[in-house]
Amino acid sequence: MLRRLIYLFFLLVAGITVFAQKGTITGKLVDYTIGEPLIGATVLIGEGVGSITDLDGHFSITADYGEYTLSISYVGYEPISQSINLDRKLLILKDLQLKTTTLTEVQVVADVARERETPVAFSNIMPLQIEEELAAQDLPMVLNSTPGVYATQQGGGDGDARVTIRGFNQRNVAVMIDGIPVNDMENGWVYWSNWFGLDAMTRSIQVQRGLGASKISIPSVGGTMNILTKGIDQKQSLNIKQEIGSFGYSRTSLGYNSGRQENGWGYSLAVSYKQRNGFADATFSRGFFYFGKIEKMIGNHILSITALGAPQKHGQRSYKQPIATFSAEDAINYMEEAYLDSVDRKDRGLDYNENWGNLNRLSLAANGDTIWGENEKVNEKLNYYHKPQFSLKDFWNVNSRLSWSNMAYLSVGRGGGTGNQGNFPFKEGQKDYQAAYETNKYKKYNAYSTTEQFSSSILYSGVNNHMWYGFLSTLSYAFNDSLAISGGVDLRYYKGTHYREVYDLLGGDFYLDNDNLNQSTQIKMEGDKIFYNNDGIVKWLGGFIQAEYKTGKLSTFINVSGATSGYKRIDYFKRKDIVIDGEVFEQVVGNGDVFFHNGSTYLSAYYGDTINQSGDTTFVMRSNTNDPNGFIVNATTYSNQSAEARFAETKTLWIPGFTVKGGLNYNLSKSMNAFFNLGYISKAPRYNNVVNRNNEFYEDLENEKIIAFELGYSYKNPIFATNLNAYYTIWKNKPLDFAATVPSAEDPEIQIPVNINGIDAVHMGAELDFVYKIFKGLDWEGVISLGSWKWASGANVDVYDQAGNYDQTIIFDAEGIFVGDAAQTQLSSSLKYTLKDKLLGEKNKAYLKFRGTYFARNYSNFDFRTLDKSSYPNSFDADGNPRQSWQMPNYFLMDLHAGYGFNIIRSRVDLRFSLLNVLNTFYISDAQNNDSFTQSYNDFDAKSASVFVGMPTRYALSLKITI
Repeated sequence: MLRRLIYLFFLLVAGITVFAQKGTITGKLVDYTIGEPLIGATVLIGEGVGSITDLDGHFSITADYGEYTLSISYVGYEPISQSINLDRKLLILKDLQLKTTTLTEVQVVADVARERETPVAFSNIMPLQIEEELAAQDLPMVLNSTPGVYATQQGGGDGDARVTIRGFNQRNVAVMIDGIPVNDMENGWVYWSNWFGLDAMTRSIQVQRGLGASKISIPSVGGTMNILTKGIDQKQSLNIKQEIGSFGYSRTSLGYNSGRQENGWGYSLAVSYKQRNGFADATFSRGFFYFGKIEKMIGNHILSITALGAPQKHGQRSYKQPIATFSAEDAINYMEEAYLDSVDRKDRGLDYNENWGNLNRLSLAANGDTIWGENEKVNEKLNYYHKPQFSLKDFWNVNSRLSWSNMAYLSVGRGGGTGNQGNFPFKEGQKDYQAAYETNKYKKYNAYSTTEQFSSSILYSGVNNHMWYGFLSTLSYAFNDSLAISGGVDLRYYKGTHYREVYDLLGGDFYLDNDNLNQSTQIKMEGDKIFYNNDGIVKWLGGFIQAEYKTGKLSTFINVSGATSGYKRIDYFKRKDIVIDGEVFEQVVGNGDVFFHNGSTYLSAYYGDTINQSGDTTFVMRSNTNDPNGFIVNATTYSNQSAEARFAETKTLWIPGFTVKGGLNYNLSKSMNAFFNLGYISKAPRYNNVVNRNNEFYEDLENEKIIAFELGYSYKNPIFATNLNAYYTIWKNKPLDFAATVPSAEDPEIQIPVNINGIDAVHMGAELDFVYKIFKGLDWEGVISLGSWKWASGANVDVYDQAGNYDQTIIFDAEGIFVGDAAQTQLSSSLKYTLKDKLLGEKNKAYLKFRGTYFARNYSNFDFRTLDKSSYPNSFDADGNPRQSWQMPNYFLMDLHAGYGFNIIRSRVDLRFSLLNVLNTFYISDAQNNDSFTQSYNDFDAKSASVFVGMPTRYALSLKITI
């Protein structure tokens, strides 16, 4: 009997224990399209039992063990429900994805890649990571934790960053904002100073490596970087943010989101102002950012109007220097000590910048006394620019299967950058502006003026304005749930206006310039155009068609796109053209010139030539004895003021290009998927590689040809996720960034422009990234990227002079040389600990993150012209093989990020702190081998290289309040 009672007692206790067991369900709710966390969504497992997602999209529900139906709802999204079995203390669910109930801006414009569906390698950079890690840097710097990416701040000027993906610089990386391309239409570059402040309104940055998923024909050889801006939230919000940091950094930002209003309207506004002194000498910056977006839902339409811009000015450190200029102690590690004596300026410090000098301007009092002004710091390299972008978008859900999107956009760029012209000697390591000023102040040039002073040394401004407008239209049709097709057009018109103007006469009253052959005087005042004045016009006619098929575990696509580029150049300083009855006589008449034409023959008399008339015959006696004399009978005369005269212009040269690409993704299981993609690009050369400054198209123009193949594998569960991919890219006929010039064999003082075809490169490598949730609150992320990027051939270039006569053949031999300008080995790892609801304040969260990044096998950039055996024998070894470009030292950087956030009085407060380069590592981020501007050596080694060094330890602190 006693045994039965004891047995019943323990059975009762066990039953009570089982009955009392509770577990916790946790998960994260994200947008299906871009993986953005959804804040404030309702998550229920029963009536009145549930949770609301937090700022990171997370939810947590504690309940008794058992089976439940998890129901999730969020305004504007399709509700979902699924059965779950809570049978453990902690049940972690995979990210739960919600689809929108209607077509959204992001879905249409972004060509966003999706996990387990789109067969490309990609990474999403979300706002949380940007807020935690950007830390007063340029936006591309946060991408160094992305596989295959190498970003640097170059000389350290604000907004002067650059980024490469898989060894391809940003001229060959398609950068877009809300699906609108922003790469310069003439040279392909991206100027990040134009996009300051965009981080405050970034919804996500998706980096697609390789050919990418974009439908339109864009230069995505290395990859695609699509910056998606924030739309209209479900709820109204206001935020203000204040940041401070090293080197006098200060930034104030304000943002307002109206939320989606009952009448369908919504708008989002943001402004930001920053200033800093800069790490490098004289690299101050001042910048203002504005952003506005208005959306309206009208039936099945979403109408969106966006405007953004960032007027700014900042000092630059434009020129790399020998290592010893920054630090002789560090230079001795990479070169022989004897070579240090050849460096003029040594041990100037890591912040040394040659692009400035001191100046005291003076004036004369009424009694003749000299009045000196205050000392001012003159920047040789001052960048100022404003590039607002405006867009109008209409997204139309015609029905459940058909949708049509249209986007019109306009970009208006105004600004430029300053430089020196004349003699500016160095004094104590800096430009001696005082000497130039005092020379100009008292310098006469009586042939032009007996009362005013002639400036022989000035500051000029290189102005690069542009007008760019475009139209993108996409029509999409779903035949059924599996098969969809889309097609559209991509139309662009770009006009870049380029000239230099007198920026500062530095004490004098006028400057002389004779480059404008249409001018009546060489005397130039401040604001007058000098040196060059031309327009570059690019027209773009593109289209695409894409088919997508998805069924069960398989998804695939094939895309065909094409674009024909039209290039034209107008030069306002060359002699004008004369157009008679549709016949064009190019560059025949300037100021003081006369053009004679009699219907069958023509003759030009240039300024200074002697013209004699005898009856109906005109004789021209040349003042330049190198030109033959001439005569013409019964001719009509024309000047550069005649109605038949026009500024010198080329025809429009159209060059077609196309892309064919496709890929397939297969979901092996609920946790694993694999994909491949391949493609071929025939890419038209850029404007700067097509037409030269003489209004001549280069001969033998050929398209670049790119063949790319990629394999990928992904694994994901609630604890661990990883992506592994390998790529192989062949780039045939890879161009130089700008068309080259070579010295004439007849006269080395004459530079002949040449187009170089036949240079090939092979980029291949493997990339791995992962995230491991070690335990609740502790996450470990890592990146391993290994590349092998080499030039695969040389080139033979036949050189012809301007008259079309053969000059020489130059042989460039680059086969087997590693591609420079980006690290081919990248290791990155971060460890982040997050503590929630354990400290003071409601819904508080504290975090501490360490990130380490290691770059290796980083070869300096080099000029192909130094791989010519006849001119640069030291670029080759004893066996006649080309030397490898100098390999920069490997380096490791450690960053620390920490923050604390909490709710108080219906507001959210977030305090963040970052310490970059915690170990104060000395490192070289950029290098140019055989740099002719600063070096006299051409030996493909450390002493022949000029470099930029990275920044030392620095901090950033921010406080953000969201209401």
